Amino acid sequence: MMSNSSYLEPQLPPHFYQSSAELGEEEEEMPATEKDLAEDAPWKKIQQNTFTRWCNEHLKCVNKRIVDLQKDLSDGLKLIGLLEVLSQKKMYRKYHSRPNFRQMKLENVSVALEFLEREHIKLVSIDSKAIVDGNLKLILGLIWTLILHYSISMPMWEDEDDEDAKKLTPKQRLLGWIQNKVPQLPITNFHRDWRDGKALGALVDNCAPVGLCPDWETWDPSQPVENAREAMQQADDWLGVPQVIAPEEIVDPNVDEHSVMTYLSQFPKSKLKPGAPLRAKTLHPKRAKAYGPGIEPRGNVVLKPAEFLVETVEAGLGEVLVYVEDPEGHTEEARVIPNNDKNRTYSVVYPAQSEGAVCWAGHRQKSLHGERFQGHGRPDQSSGPWAGTAAHGNVANKPTYFDIYTAGAGAGDVGVIIVDSHGRRDTVEIVLENKGTVFSVLQSVPPPGSPVQTGPQSIRTSPSDKTKRGPPPTPPKPRRPTCNPNACRASGRGLQPKGLRVKEVADFKVYTKGAGSGELKVTVKGPKGLEEPVKVIEMENGIYECNYYPIMMGKYIVTITWGGHSIPRSPFEIQVSEEAGPQKVRAWGPGLETGMVGKSADFVVEAIGTEVGTLGFSIEGPSQAKIECDDKGDGSCDVRYWPTEPGDYAVHVICDDEDIKDSPFMAHILPAANDVFPENVRCYGPGLEPLGCIVNKPADFTIDTHGAGRGELKLYAQDAEGFPIDIQITDNGDSTFFCVYIPTKPIKHTIIITWGEVNVPNSPFRVTIGEGSHPENVKVYGPGVEKTGLKANEPTYFTVDCSEAGQGDVSIGIKCAPGVVGPAEADIDFDIIKNDNDTFTVKYTPPGAGQYTIMVLFADQEIPISPFRIKVDPSHDAAKVRAEGPGLNKTGVEVGKPTHFTIYTKGAGKAKPEVHFTGAAKGEAVRDFEIIDNHDYSYTVRYTAVQQGNMSITVCHGGDPIPKSPFNISVAPPLDLNKVKVQGLNNKVDVGKDEEFMVSTQGAGGQGKLDVKITSPSRRPIPCKLESGTANELHTVKYIPPEEGPYRVDISYDENPVPGSPFTVEGVMPPDPSKVRAYGPGLQGGVVGKPAPFAIDTKGAGTGGLGLTVEGPCEAKIECQDNGDGSCSVSYLPTEPGEYAINILFADQHIPGSPFKAMVQSVFDPSKVTASGPGLERGKVNEDGSFTVDCSKAGEAELTIEIISDSGAKAEVHVQNNSDGTYSITYIPQYHGMYTITIKYGGHAVPKFPARLQVDPAIDTSGVKVYGPGVEPRGVLREVTTHFTVDALAHYKSGSSHVKACISNPSGANTDAYITDKGDGTYRVEYTPYEDGLHLIEVLFDEVSVPKSPFRVSVTEGCDPSRVRAYGPGLEEGLVNKSNRFTVETRGAGTGGLGLAIEGPSEAKMSCKDNKDGSCSVEYIPFTPGDYDVNITFGGLPIPGSPFRVPVRELVDPSKVRCSGPGLGSGVRAHVPQTFTVDSTKAGVAPLEVQLYGPTGVAEPISITDNGDGTHTVNYTPANDGPYTVCVKYADQEVPRSPFKIKTLPAHDASKVRASGPGLNASGVPASLPVEFPSMPEMPERDCSRFRYW
Repeated sequence: MMSNSSYLEPQLPPHFYQSSAELGEEEEEMPATEKDLAEDAPWKKIQQNTFTRWCNEHLKCVNKRIVDLQKDLSDGLKLIGLLEVLSQKKMYRKYHSRPNFRQMKLENVSVALEFLEREHIKLVSIDSKAIVDGNLKLILGLIWTLILHYSISMPMWEDEDDEDAKKLTPKQRLLGWIQNKVPQLPITNFHRDWRDGKALGALVDNCAPVGLCPDWETWDPSQPVENAREAMQQADDWLGVPQVIAPEEIVDPNVDEHSVMTYLSQFPKSKLKPGAPLRAKTLHPKRAKAYGPGIEPRGNVVLKPAEFLVETVEAGLGEVLVYVEDPEGHTEEARVIPNNDKNRTYSVVYPAQSEGAVCWAGHRQKSLHGERFQGHGRPDQSSGPWAGTAAHGNVANKPTYFDIYTAGAGAGDVGVIIVDSHGRRDTVEIVLENKGTVFSVLQSVPPPGSPVQTGPQSIRTSPSDKTKRGPPPTPPKPRRPTCNPNACRASGRGLQPKGLRVKEVADFKVYTKGAGSGELKVTVKGPKGLEEPVKVIEMENGIYECNYYPIMMGKYIVTITWGGHSIPRSPFEIQVSEEAGPQKVRAWGPGLETGMVGKSADFVVEAIGTEVGTLGFSIEGPSQAKIECDDKGDGSCDVRYWPTEPGDYAVHVICDDEDIKDSPFMAHILPAANDVFPENVRCYGPGLEPLGCIVNKPADFTIDTHGAGRGELKLYAQDAEGFPIDIQITDNGDSTFFCVYIPTKPIKHTIIITWGEVNVPNSPFRVTIGEGSHPENVKVYGPGVEKTGLKANEPTYFTVDCSEAGQGDVSIGIKCAPGVVGPAEADIDFDIIKNDNDTFTVKYTPPGAGQYTIMVLFADQEIPISPFRIKVDPSHDAAKVRAEGPGLNKTGVEVGKPTHFTIYTKGAGKAKPEVHFTGAAKGEAVRDFEIIDNHDYSYTVRYTAVQQGNMSITVCHGGDPIPKSPFNISVAPPLDLNKVKVQGLNNKVDVGKDEEFMVSTQGAGGQGKLDVKITSPSRRPIPCKLESGTANELHTVKYIPPEEGPYRVDISYDENPVPGSPFTVEGVMPPDPSKVRAYGPGLQGGVVGKPAPFAIDTKGAGTGGLGLTVEGPCEAKIECQDNGDGSCSVSYLPTEPGEYAINILFADQHIPGSPFKAMVQSVFDPSKVTASGPGLERGKVNEDGSFTVDCSKAGEAELTIEIISDSGAKAEVHVQNNSDGTYSITYIPQYHGMYTITIKYGGHAVPKFPARLQVDPAIDTSGVKVYGPGVEPRGVLREVTTHFTVDALAHYKSGSSHVKACISNPSGANTDAYITDKGDGTYRVEYTPYEDGLHLIEVLFDEVSVPKSPFRVSVTEGCDPSRVRAYGPGLEEGLVNKSNRFTVETRGAGTGGLGLAIEGPSEAKMSCKDNKDGSCSVEYIPFTPGDYDVNITFGGLPIPGSPFRVPVRELVDPSKVRCSGPGLGSGVRAHVPQTFTVDSTKAGVAPLEVQLYGPTGVAEPISITDNGDGTHTVNYTPANDGPYTVCVKYADQEVPRSPFKIKTLPAHDASKVRASGPGLNASGVPASLPVEFPSMPEMPERDCSRFRYW
């Protein structure tokens, strides 16, 4: 990864949207061109498309999609969904799931932006309004911020150092990762370097272990779109990198870096999918380079790590292996560490164990290096028996010596210094002799005359000192180290990084051969850091078998040491997954256990159920291995891989991205053998054939190993259910083997044969085991094998059921006996059809009558029930045919009337029917004759007879007459129902009496069959007798009706209703006048001019006519009303006094009591009727007019009054009987003009009447006012309900139907007006115009036009914000954390969107409710006090008064105000300043008011000081003593305990002063001597005073 000092930030294009979230990235200023700044600039469209696709890739998991990035985030829902997907967190507070209003959308976006703020994602210059209003520039900036944070900055990437990543900007981090991944190209930016598509190919290829685009270097730079499309499609299909940018866009010169970075940021987290079509890139091991001190001929030191580098950037992607051989010929693998740099270098480290030449070789590089190692001086490695260094035993002036052994200490000089007890270094002469790896040191005697030092001396050796050398004693032979942990190795399933699952034994082996002596120690730490039990068993040849049993998911650490030192690759990290669930596939075979270098290692993967899933394979081991998978199409596949190096390989079998059970499988691959030739093995025999083996029967095969060399034969066999197959193997001693197995299930068996651990040709063998052949279980059924019932020339069939017969072929043979189709026996053709259920359908047609034989064979064996012997009858049998139908009835056929009959031939064989007609006369007997085949073994015969009389019908089948043929019938003349006449059938008949009528059928033709049915009113049949005349043309019908009511008479002729049928006859009782009753006052008498009523009851009297007459001095009008129950109400009106005779007749006979005598009295005189009152002089429209009619002297009669205008309009008249002979008359005229008043009494006009009446208009409309938006000249809006008011208070204080409104449209039609009487003299008129143009509104008051009527109002389309009204307390002031309400009324303002927004010191939670009446109620809750602006728009424009400035204050609670201090206590004195404190810290902010009232009730001055901390200090000085009142109000409300009552004391109180002292002694005071005494007032506030006098 590049350091910051060497990284050059590329210049950004002018259209690059910069966000503060880039964490330090700086953008160089660059002049913007007009093209770049255009709204339709190409880079903008590309960036918008890319960001939209990026969002949709994340939103698809929540079933959401963005179509227009500029608009689709406006309601906040998709933005919230995107953030929740990216962060995997929920929003921190609730939001609106159905945001219908703008305020709701603003709140939703605010929730999303608040979430980003709490996630520490910094945003600049973006608010909720910008998102809701669709500010594309800021929206793109927001999405880029999300991409930077969630796709580039936040994720952890492989091959990246965490600390280094934190120091880089997101752009530097992504570019550095790509540069490390693609070292072959000098990529320094995110625009120019990607335009030819080759960089994309290189990136995609390097993200795969082998390669997805290995030929990217050969791509044509002039085809950038094709190059990009190839790379991006491979990345999409196999790396899971979606194409959020199109190939055409990423190579576009106008593309911006943001779009490219968005796409490339997906690669660090990409993973290769199983089954990817990887293509190995050609490797060039000779291009690998090795350099460094570790391979220099000189300079390496024993037991010190030797290091060098291997560079593979030009050699291709391959595994680097390094082996080191020491001077004694031992080889071990060196440690290879990938550096993950752009040159793909690897650091190689190995320790030199001994001095000499060392050889090393790389697996991919066929070169061999040799170095010579020399020892480097190591004093700590020198040793030996030093006699001269013993702590005791050395004597002064006596020579002594000691030896120094340097074996293993490396090359160097040895120096010795002897320091005496005084610290001197020159008192002892030293002789040093070098003898190879032993130095002898002799301490010489000091020279004569030198002082002799005794005491302890120290000896120091230094490799750098040059001393004289003397002959030392011979040292012991040095020994080499006995422990070499680097020679150990460990492998096994239990050490694999992945694939292991909980509750599976994790086993592995440790190989210590050649590692010397040492102790093996194995520790396993689980996910919680605790040691897990591990079992270690020592085997032979330095091999240890180990296993542990993980029971918890997570990472396990296995540490293996030998002699206290870690072996290579220790510690091992193992990721243990969850317990294996139900498996979809299983894998087995030799390739999962063993194999040989250079040969394929084979195994089989089989599906367990119907659902297989996505398979994948990977091989991990000493070498890469080519893998092939061959799908067999039967739910299994053969898998092969070719290892190129021996060792242990981990074979991963993956299903749906997870290892299957027991995966990875550990396969031990053997070195290539020169004496094993598995390809020469031949396997043959029925036991290996795909078909032919039968369940429970031995299946054998032979294995021929001639020419296959030396090898071991092994067989692997399983059935389709995964159970092993027991195969017995017999060695024939001639390089052949005889194998036998007995299958127990009729399912597929798979057999794998290996020789020398290698699969032989054609193996694995898949054998389908059959069920065997069971001819006795074959079933044959069907009409074609029935012994009888078959007809010649008729197709038939039968079924052969082999479903339970096992395996075998079906054979059919059908023969006919001699004489059927010829003199000899003959084969019959047939068709055989195979069905899906192991059944066969055999179809054949017998060519003639006779004997047939059918044979059925299964598996070449005749089934037990075969042969079938069949008798085929002739094809037809006329005796089995029958014919029936109306056309064959002896009677019923008429001339000219079509008829038919049916011939039934089922079971009669195949033949054509024949029909012949013979008439009574010569010539054609029938016409319209036809025979219709119904295709159901029946035929319909239709004909129309043309001759009257007897006719014979002959029916034949196959030329033979059928039973009952010929049929003899009688053909009647043609039917004419109009000739049928019904005579004497009365409409009414008497109940219980004999009735009869006649029916004449003369000339009606037909069969002459007459039928009469009579049904009673109770729907019961009535017996009737039908008598026919001699000529059978005149018929008499007799019957007796038993009950009253309507009867139904049905008359049919030849089953056809005659004209007029059915007939209705009314059954009535015979009249009985004696049963009629009459009663009522009108039968005794009455009064002239008044109706005289009575009733007549005819129930039970039968049916008869009722006659009424009234005879007397004058003609009396009679009214009669039928009551519907057999009675009637009668009244007559006598107009003259006298005796009247009332005649009542029933059935022309007087009823009992008739005629009735009634006396009518004359008691009234209409000339004495008088009328008076103001209502007879003048009236007003819609006003009550009244007058009085006095009939007290005119007698009793009916008073009738009629008031009618000249135009014919009647006024509503109310007559009230005052019960004193007078009547109060009121009327209400509806229209003005002249009226005529007519008054009649007893039907006679009273004096002076009719009279004329003048009705004036009800009101002077000049006082009527019309106003409101619905009549204003500025006009109204189309399809918006508006209104106006009619004010008639000048005339009426209460409402009534006085106002009318008529609205005329420009088209001539009228618009409905709805008038609401408010009951207070005003009227509200509402209407909704639906046409543009000028409307005329005519307003009438009491049918009189009001002033300025008609009003001219223009109607237009649109909205008018000036007509919107907002009001309510929430627009005047508000309280913190409280709901503040106001109303917005849009009635009459047209159609437009209502916008609501609140701006102020804090966000305000807002909700809006539609009242469904053209208004909505708005509530908001502010969280901070201050001034807020409430913006209300309609149709995008502010309404009057918007924005509303609303002061919001804290909630004031005067009950929490506290007052305290001496100024409110009991010690207050007049003229003495007082003070107290008002504490409102908990009461909110509000004005404080304090008033002081003295004893006389007069207010006195006070001062209030605001202390700035929520408290106030109040000062005052009472002017007088006496009761004072202190009133404290907060927010215009009294605080607790206010008003305070204070009693003010006088300024002084002499009664509380006392005096004492010698100066007051009664015995006297000496003269001329000063005397003093104290004055002691009781007031605690005053000091004591001392007085002195002379």
